[in-house]
Amino acid sequence: MTKAGGFSIAWILPGIALGGLLGVYAPLESELLVAIQWGALALMVFLVVSSLPLLSVGKALAKPRVLVPLFALNLLVVPLIAFVFSRLLWQAPELQVGLLLVLLAPGVALSLSTAAQAGGDVESVLATKPLLLVGQLIVVPLYAVVLSTGAFRLEDLPPTFVVIAAVIIAPSLLALLWQGLGQKFPGAASARISLTRFTVPVISVTIALVLWNRVPGQLEHLEELYRLVPLFFAFLVLLAPIGLLAGILASLSQAEKRAMMIVGAGRGGIIMLPIALALEVDVWGLVPLVVIVQLGIEVLGLLVYRSIVPEIVPSWGR
Repeated sequence: MTKAGGFSIAWILPGIALGGLLGVYAPLESELLVAIQWGALALMVFLVVSSLPLLSVGKALAKPRVLVPLFALNLLVVPLIAFVFSRLLWQAPELQVGLLLVLLAPGVALSLSTAAQAGGDVESVLATKPLLLVGQLIVVPLYAVVLSTGAFRLEDLPPTFVVIAAVIIAPSLLALLWQGLGQKFPGAASARISLTRFTVPVISVTIALVLWNRVPGQLEHLEELYRLVPLFFAFLVLLAPIGLLAGILASLSQAEKRAMMIVGAGRGGIIMLPIALALEVDVWGLVPLVVIVQLGIEVLGLLVYRSIVPEIVPSWGR
């Protein structure tokens, strides 16, 4: 998803704008549209996961110098920040739970291309992504239950199980199978690389479909989403120096520090979106929109990161 190999992540923003406009001005109630939405979500997950080195988990375990600070960020530091932010939304459970779900989920896609463009050592963190992907499916919902202090309960999770299996796990297993075939058949590997170049357009179209479906039922609550904007921007501002500090404490190289700053700030809204959509609409109908708001702000933030991180961490320093 770098500029050389695909589309800029900035193309996600027109999808958000288009979906929002369609949802407000051209609402459409259609079971076919809903079915297309879920199919697009499965394709999106497949393409995102296909871009990860699913067969290289051993490399991540062999690099604890990178693995440990990255996991410390995602399992210790980020949950603390997310909990503090969520307390500011305690009177709005949908906003609170949406914020927790999206901030607690480690990024597995968008931040990688940005890190590469900023001169970060993407290879050093790439192999950790499959571990983070598996971890977020198990840990994030449970973390959200605990940190929401009663707003979100275990009883809210069962509707997500089928979606996790059909829209996340099944496409991920297919991606794993395809990568395995790619090791034996060069044509399969080439086809996978060609397909993943269209990941960003698929994400953009999928988000537009989700908004088209979900916005009409949440028109009275859209203004509440503005409360999230400063929190999501603040998260990006905080994670930059924290990621740099983690890289310094772990004695990472300059390129590895750049990657740590950017990848540590990236969140997993793309993977969390199907889970958010699977929650009971009458209770948690606004949660998917919270995820998409964060995704849009993250895209803007990563574009800024791409410019400033090389200035903060010059290639000649230590």
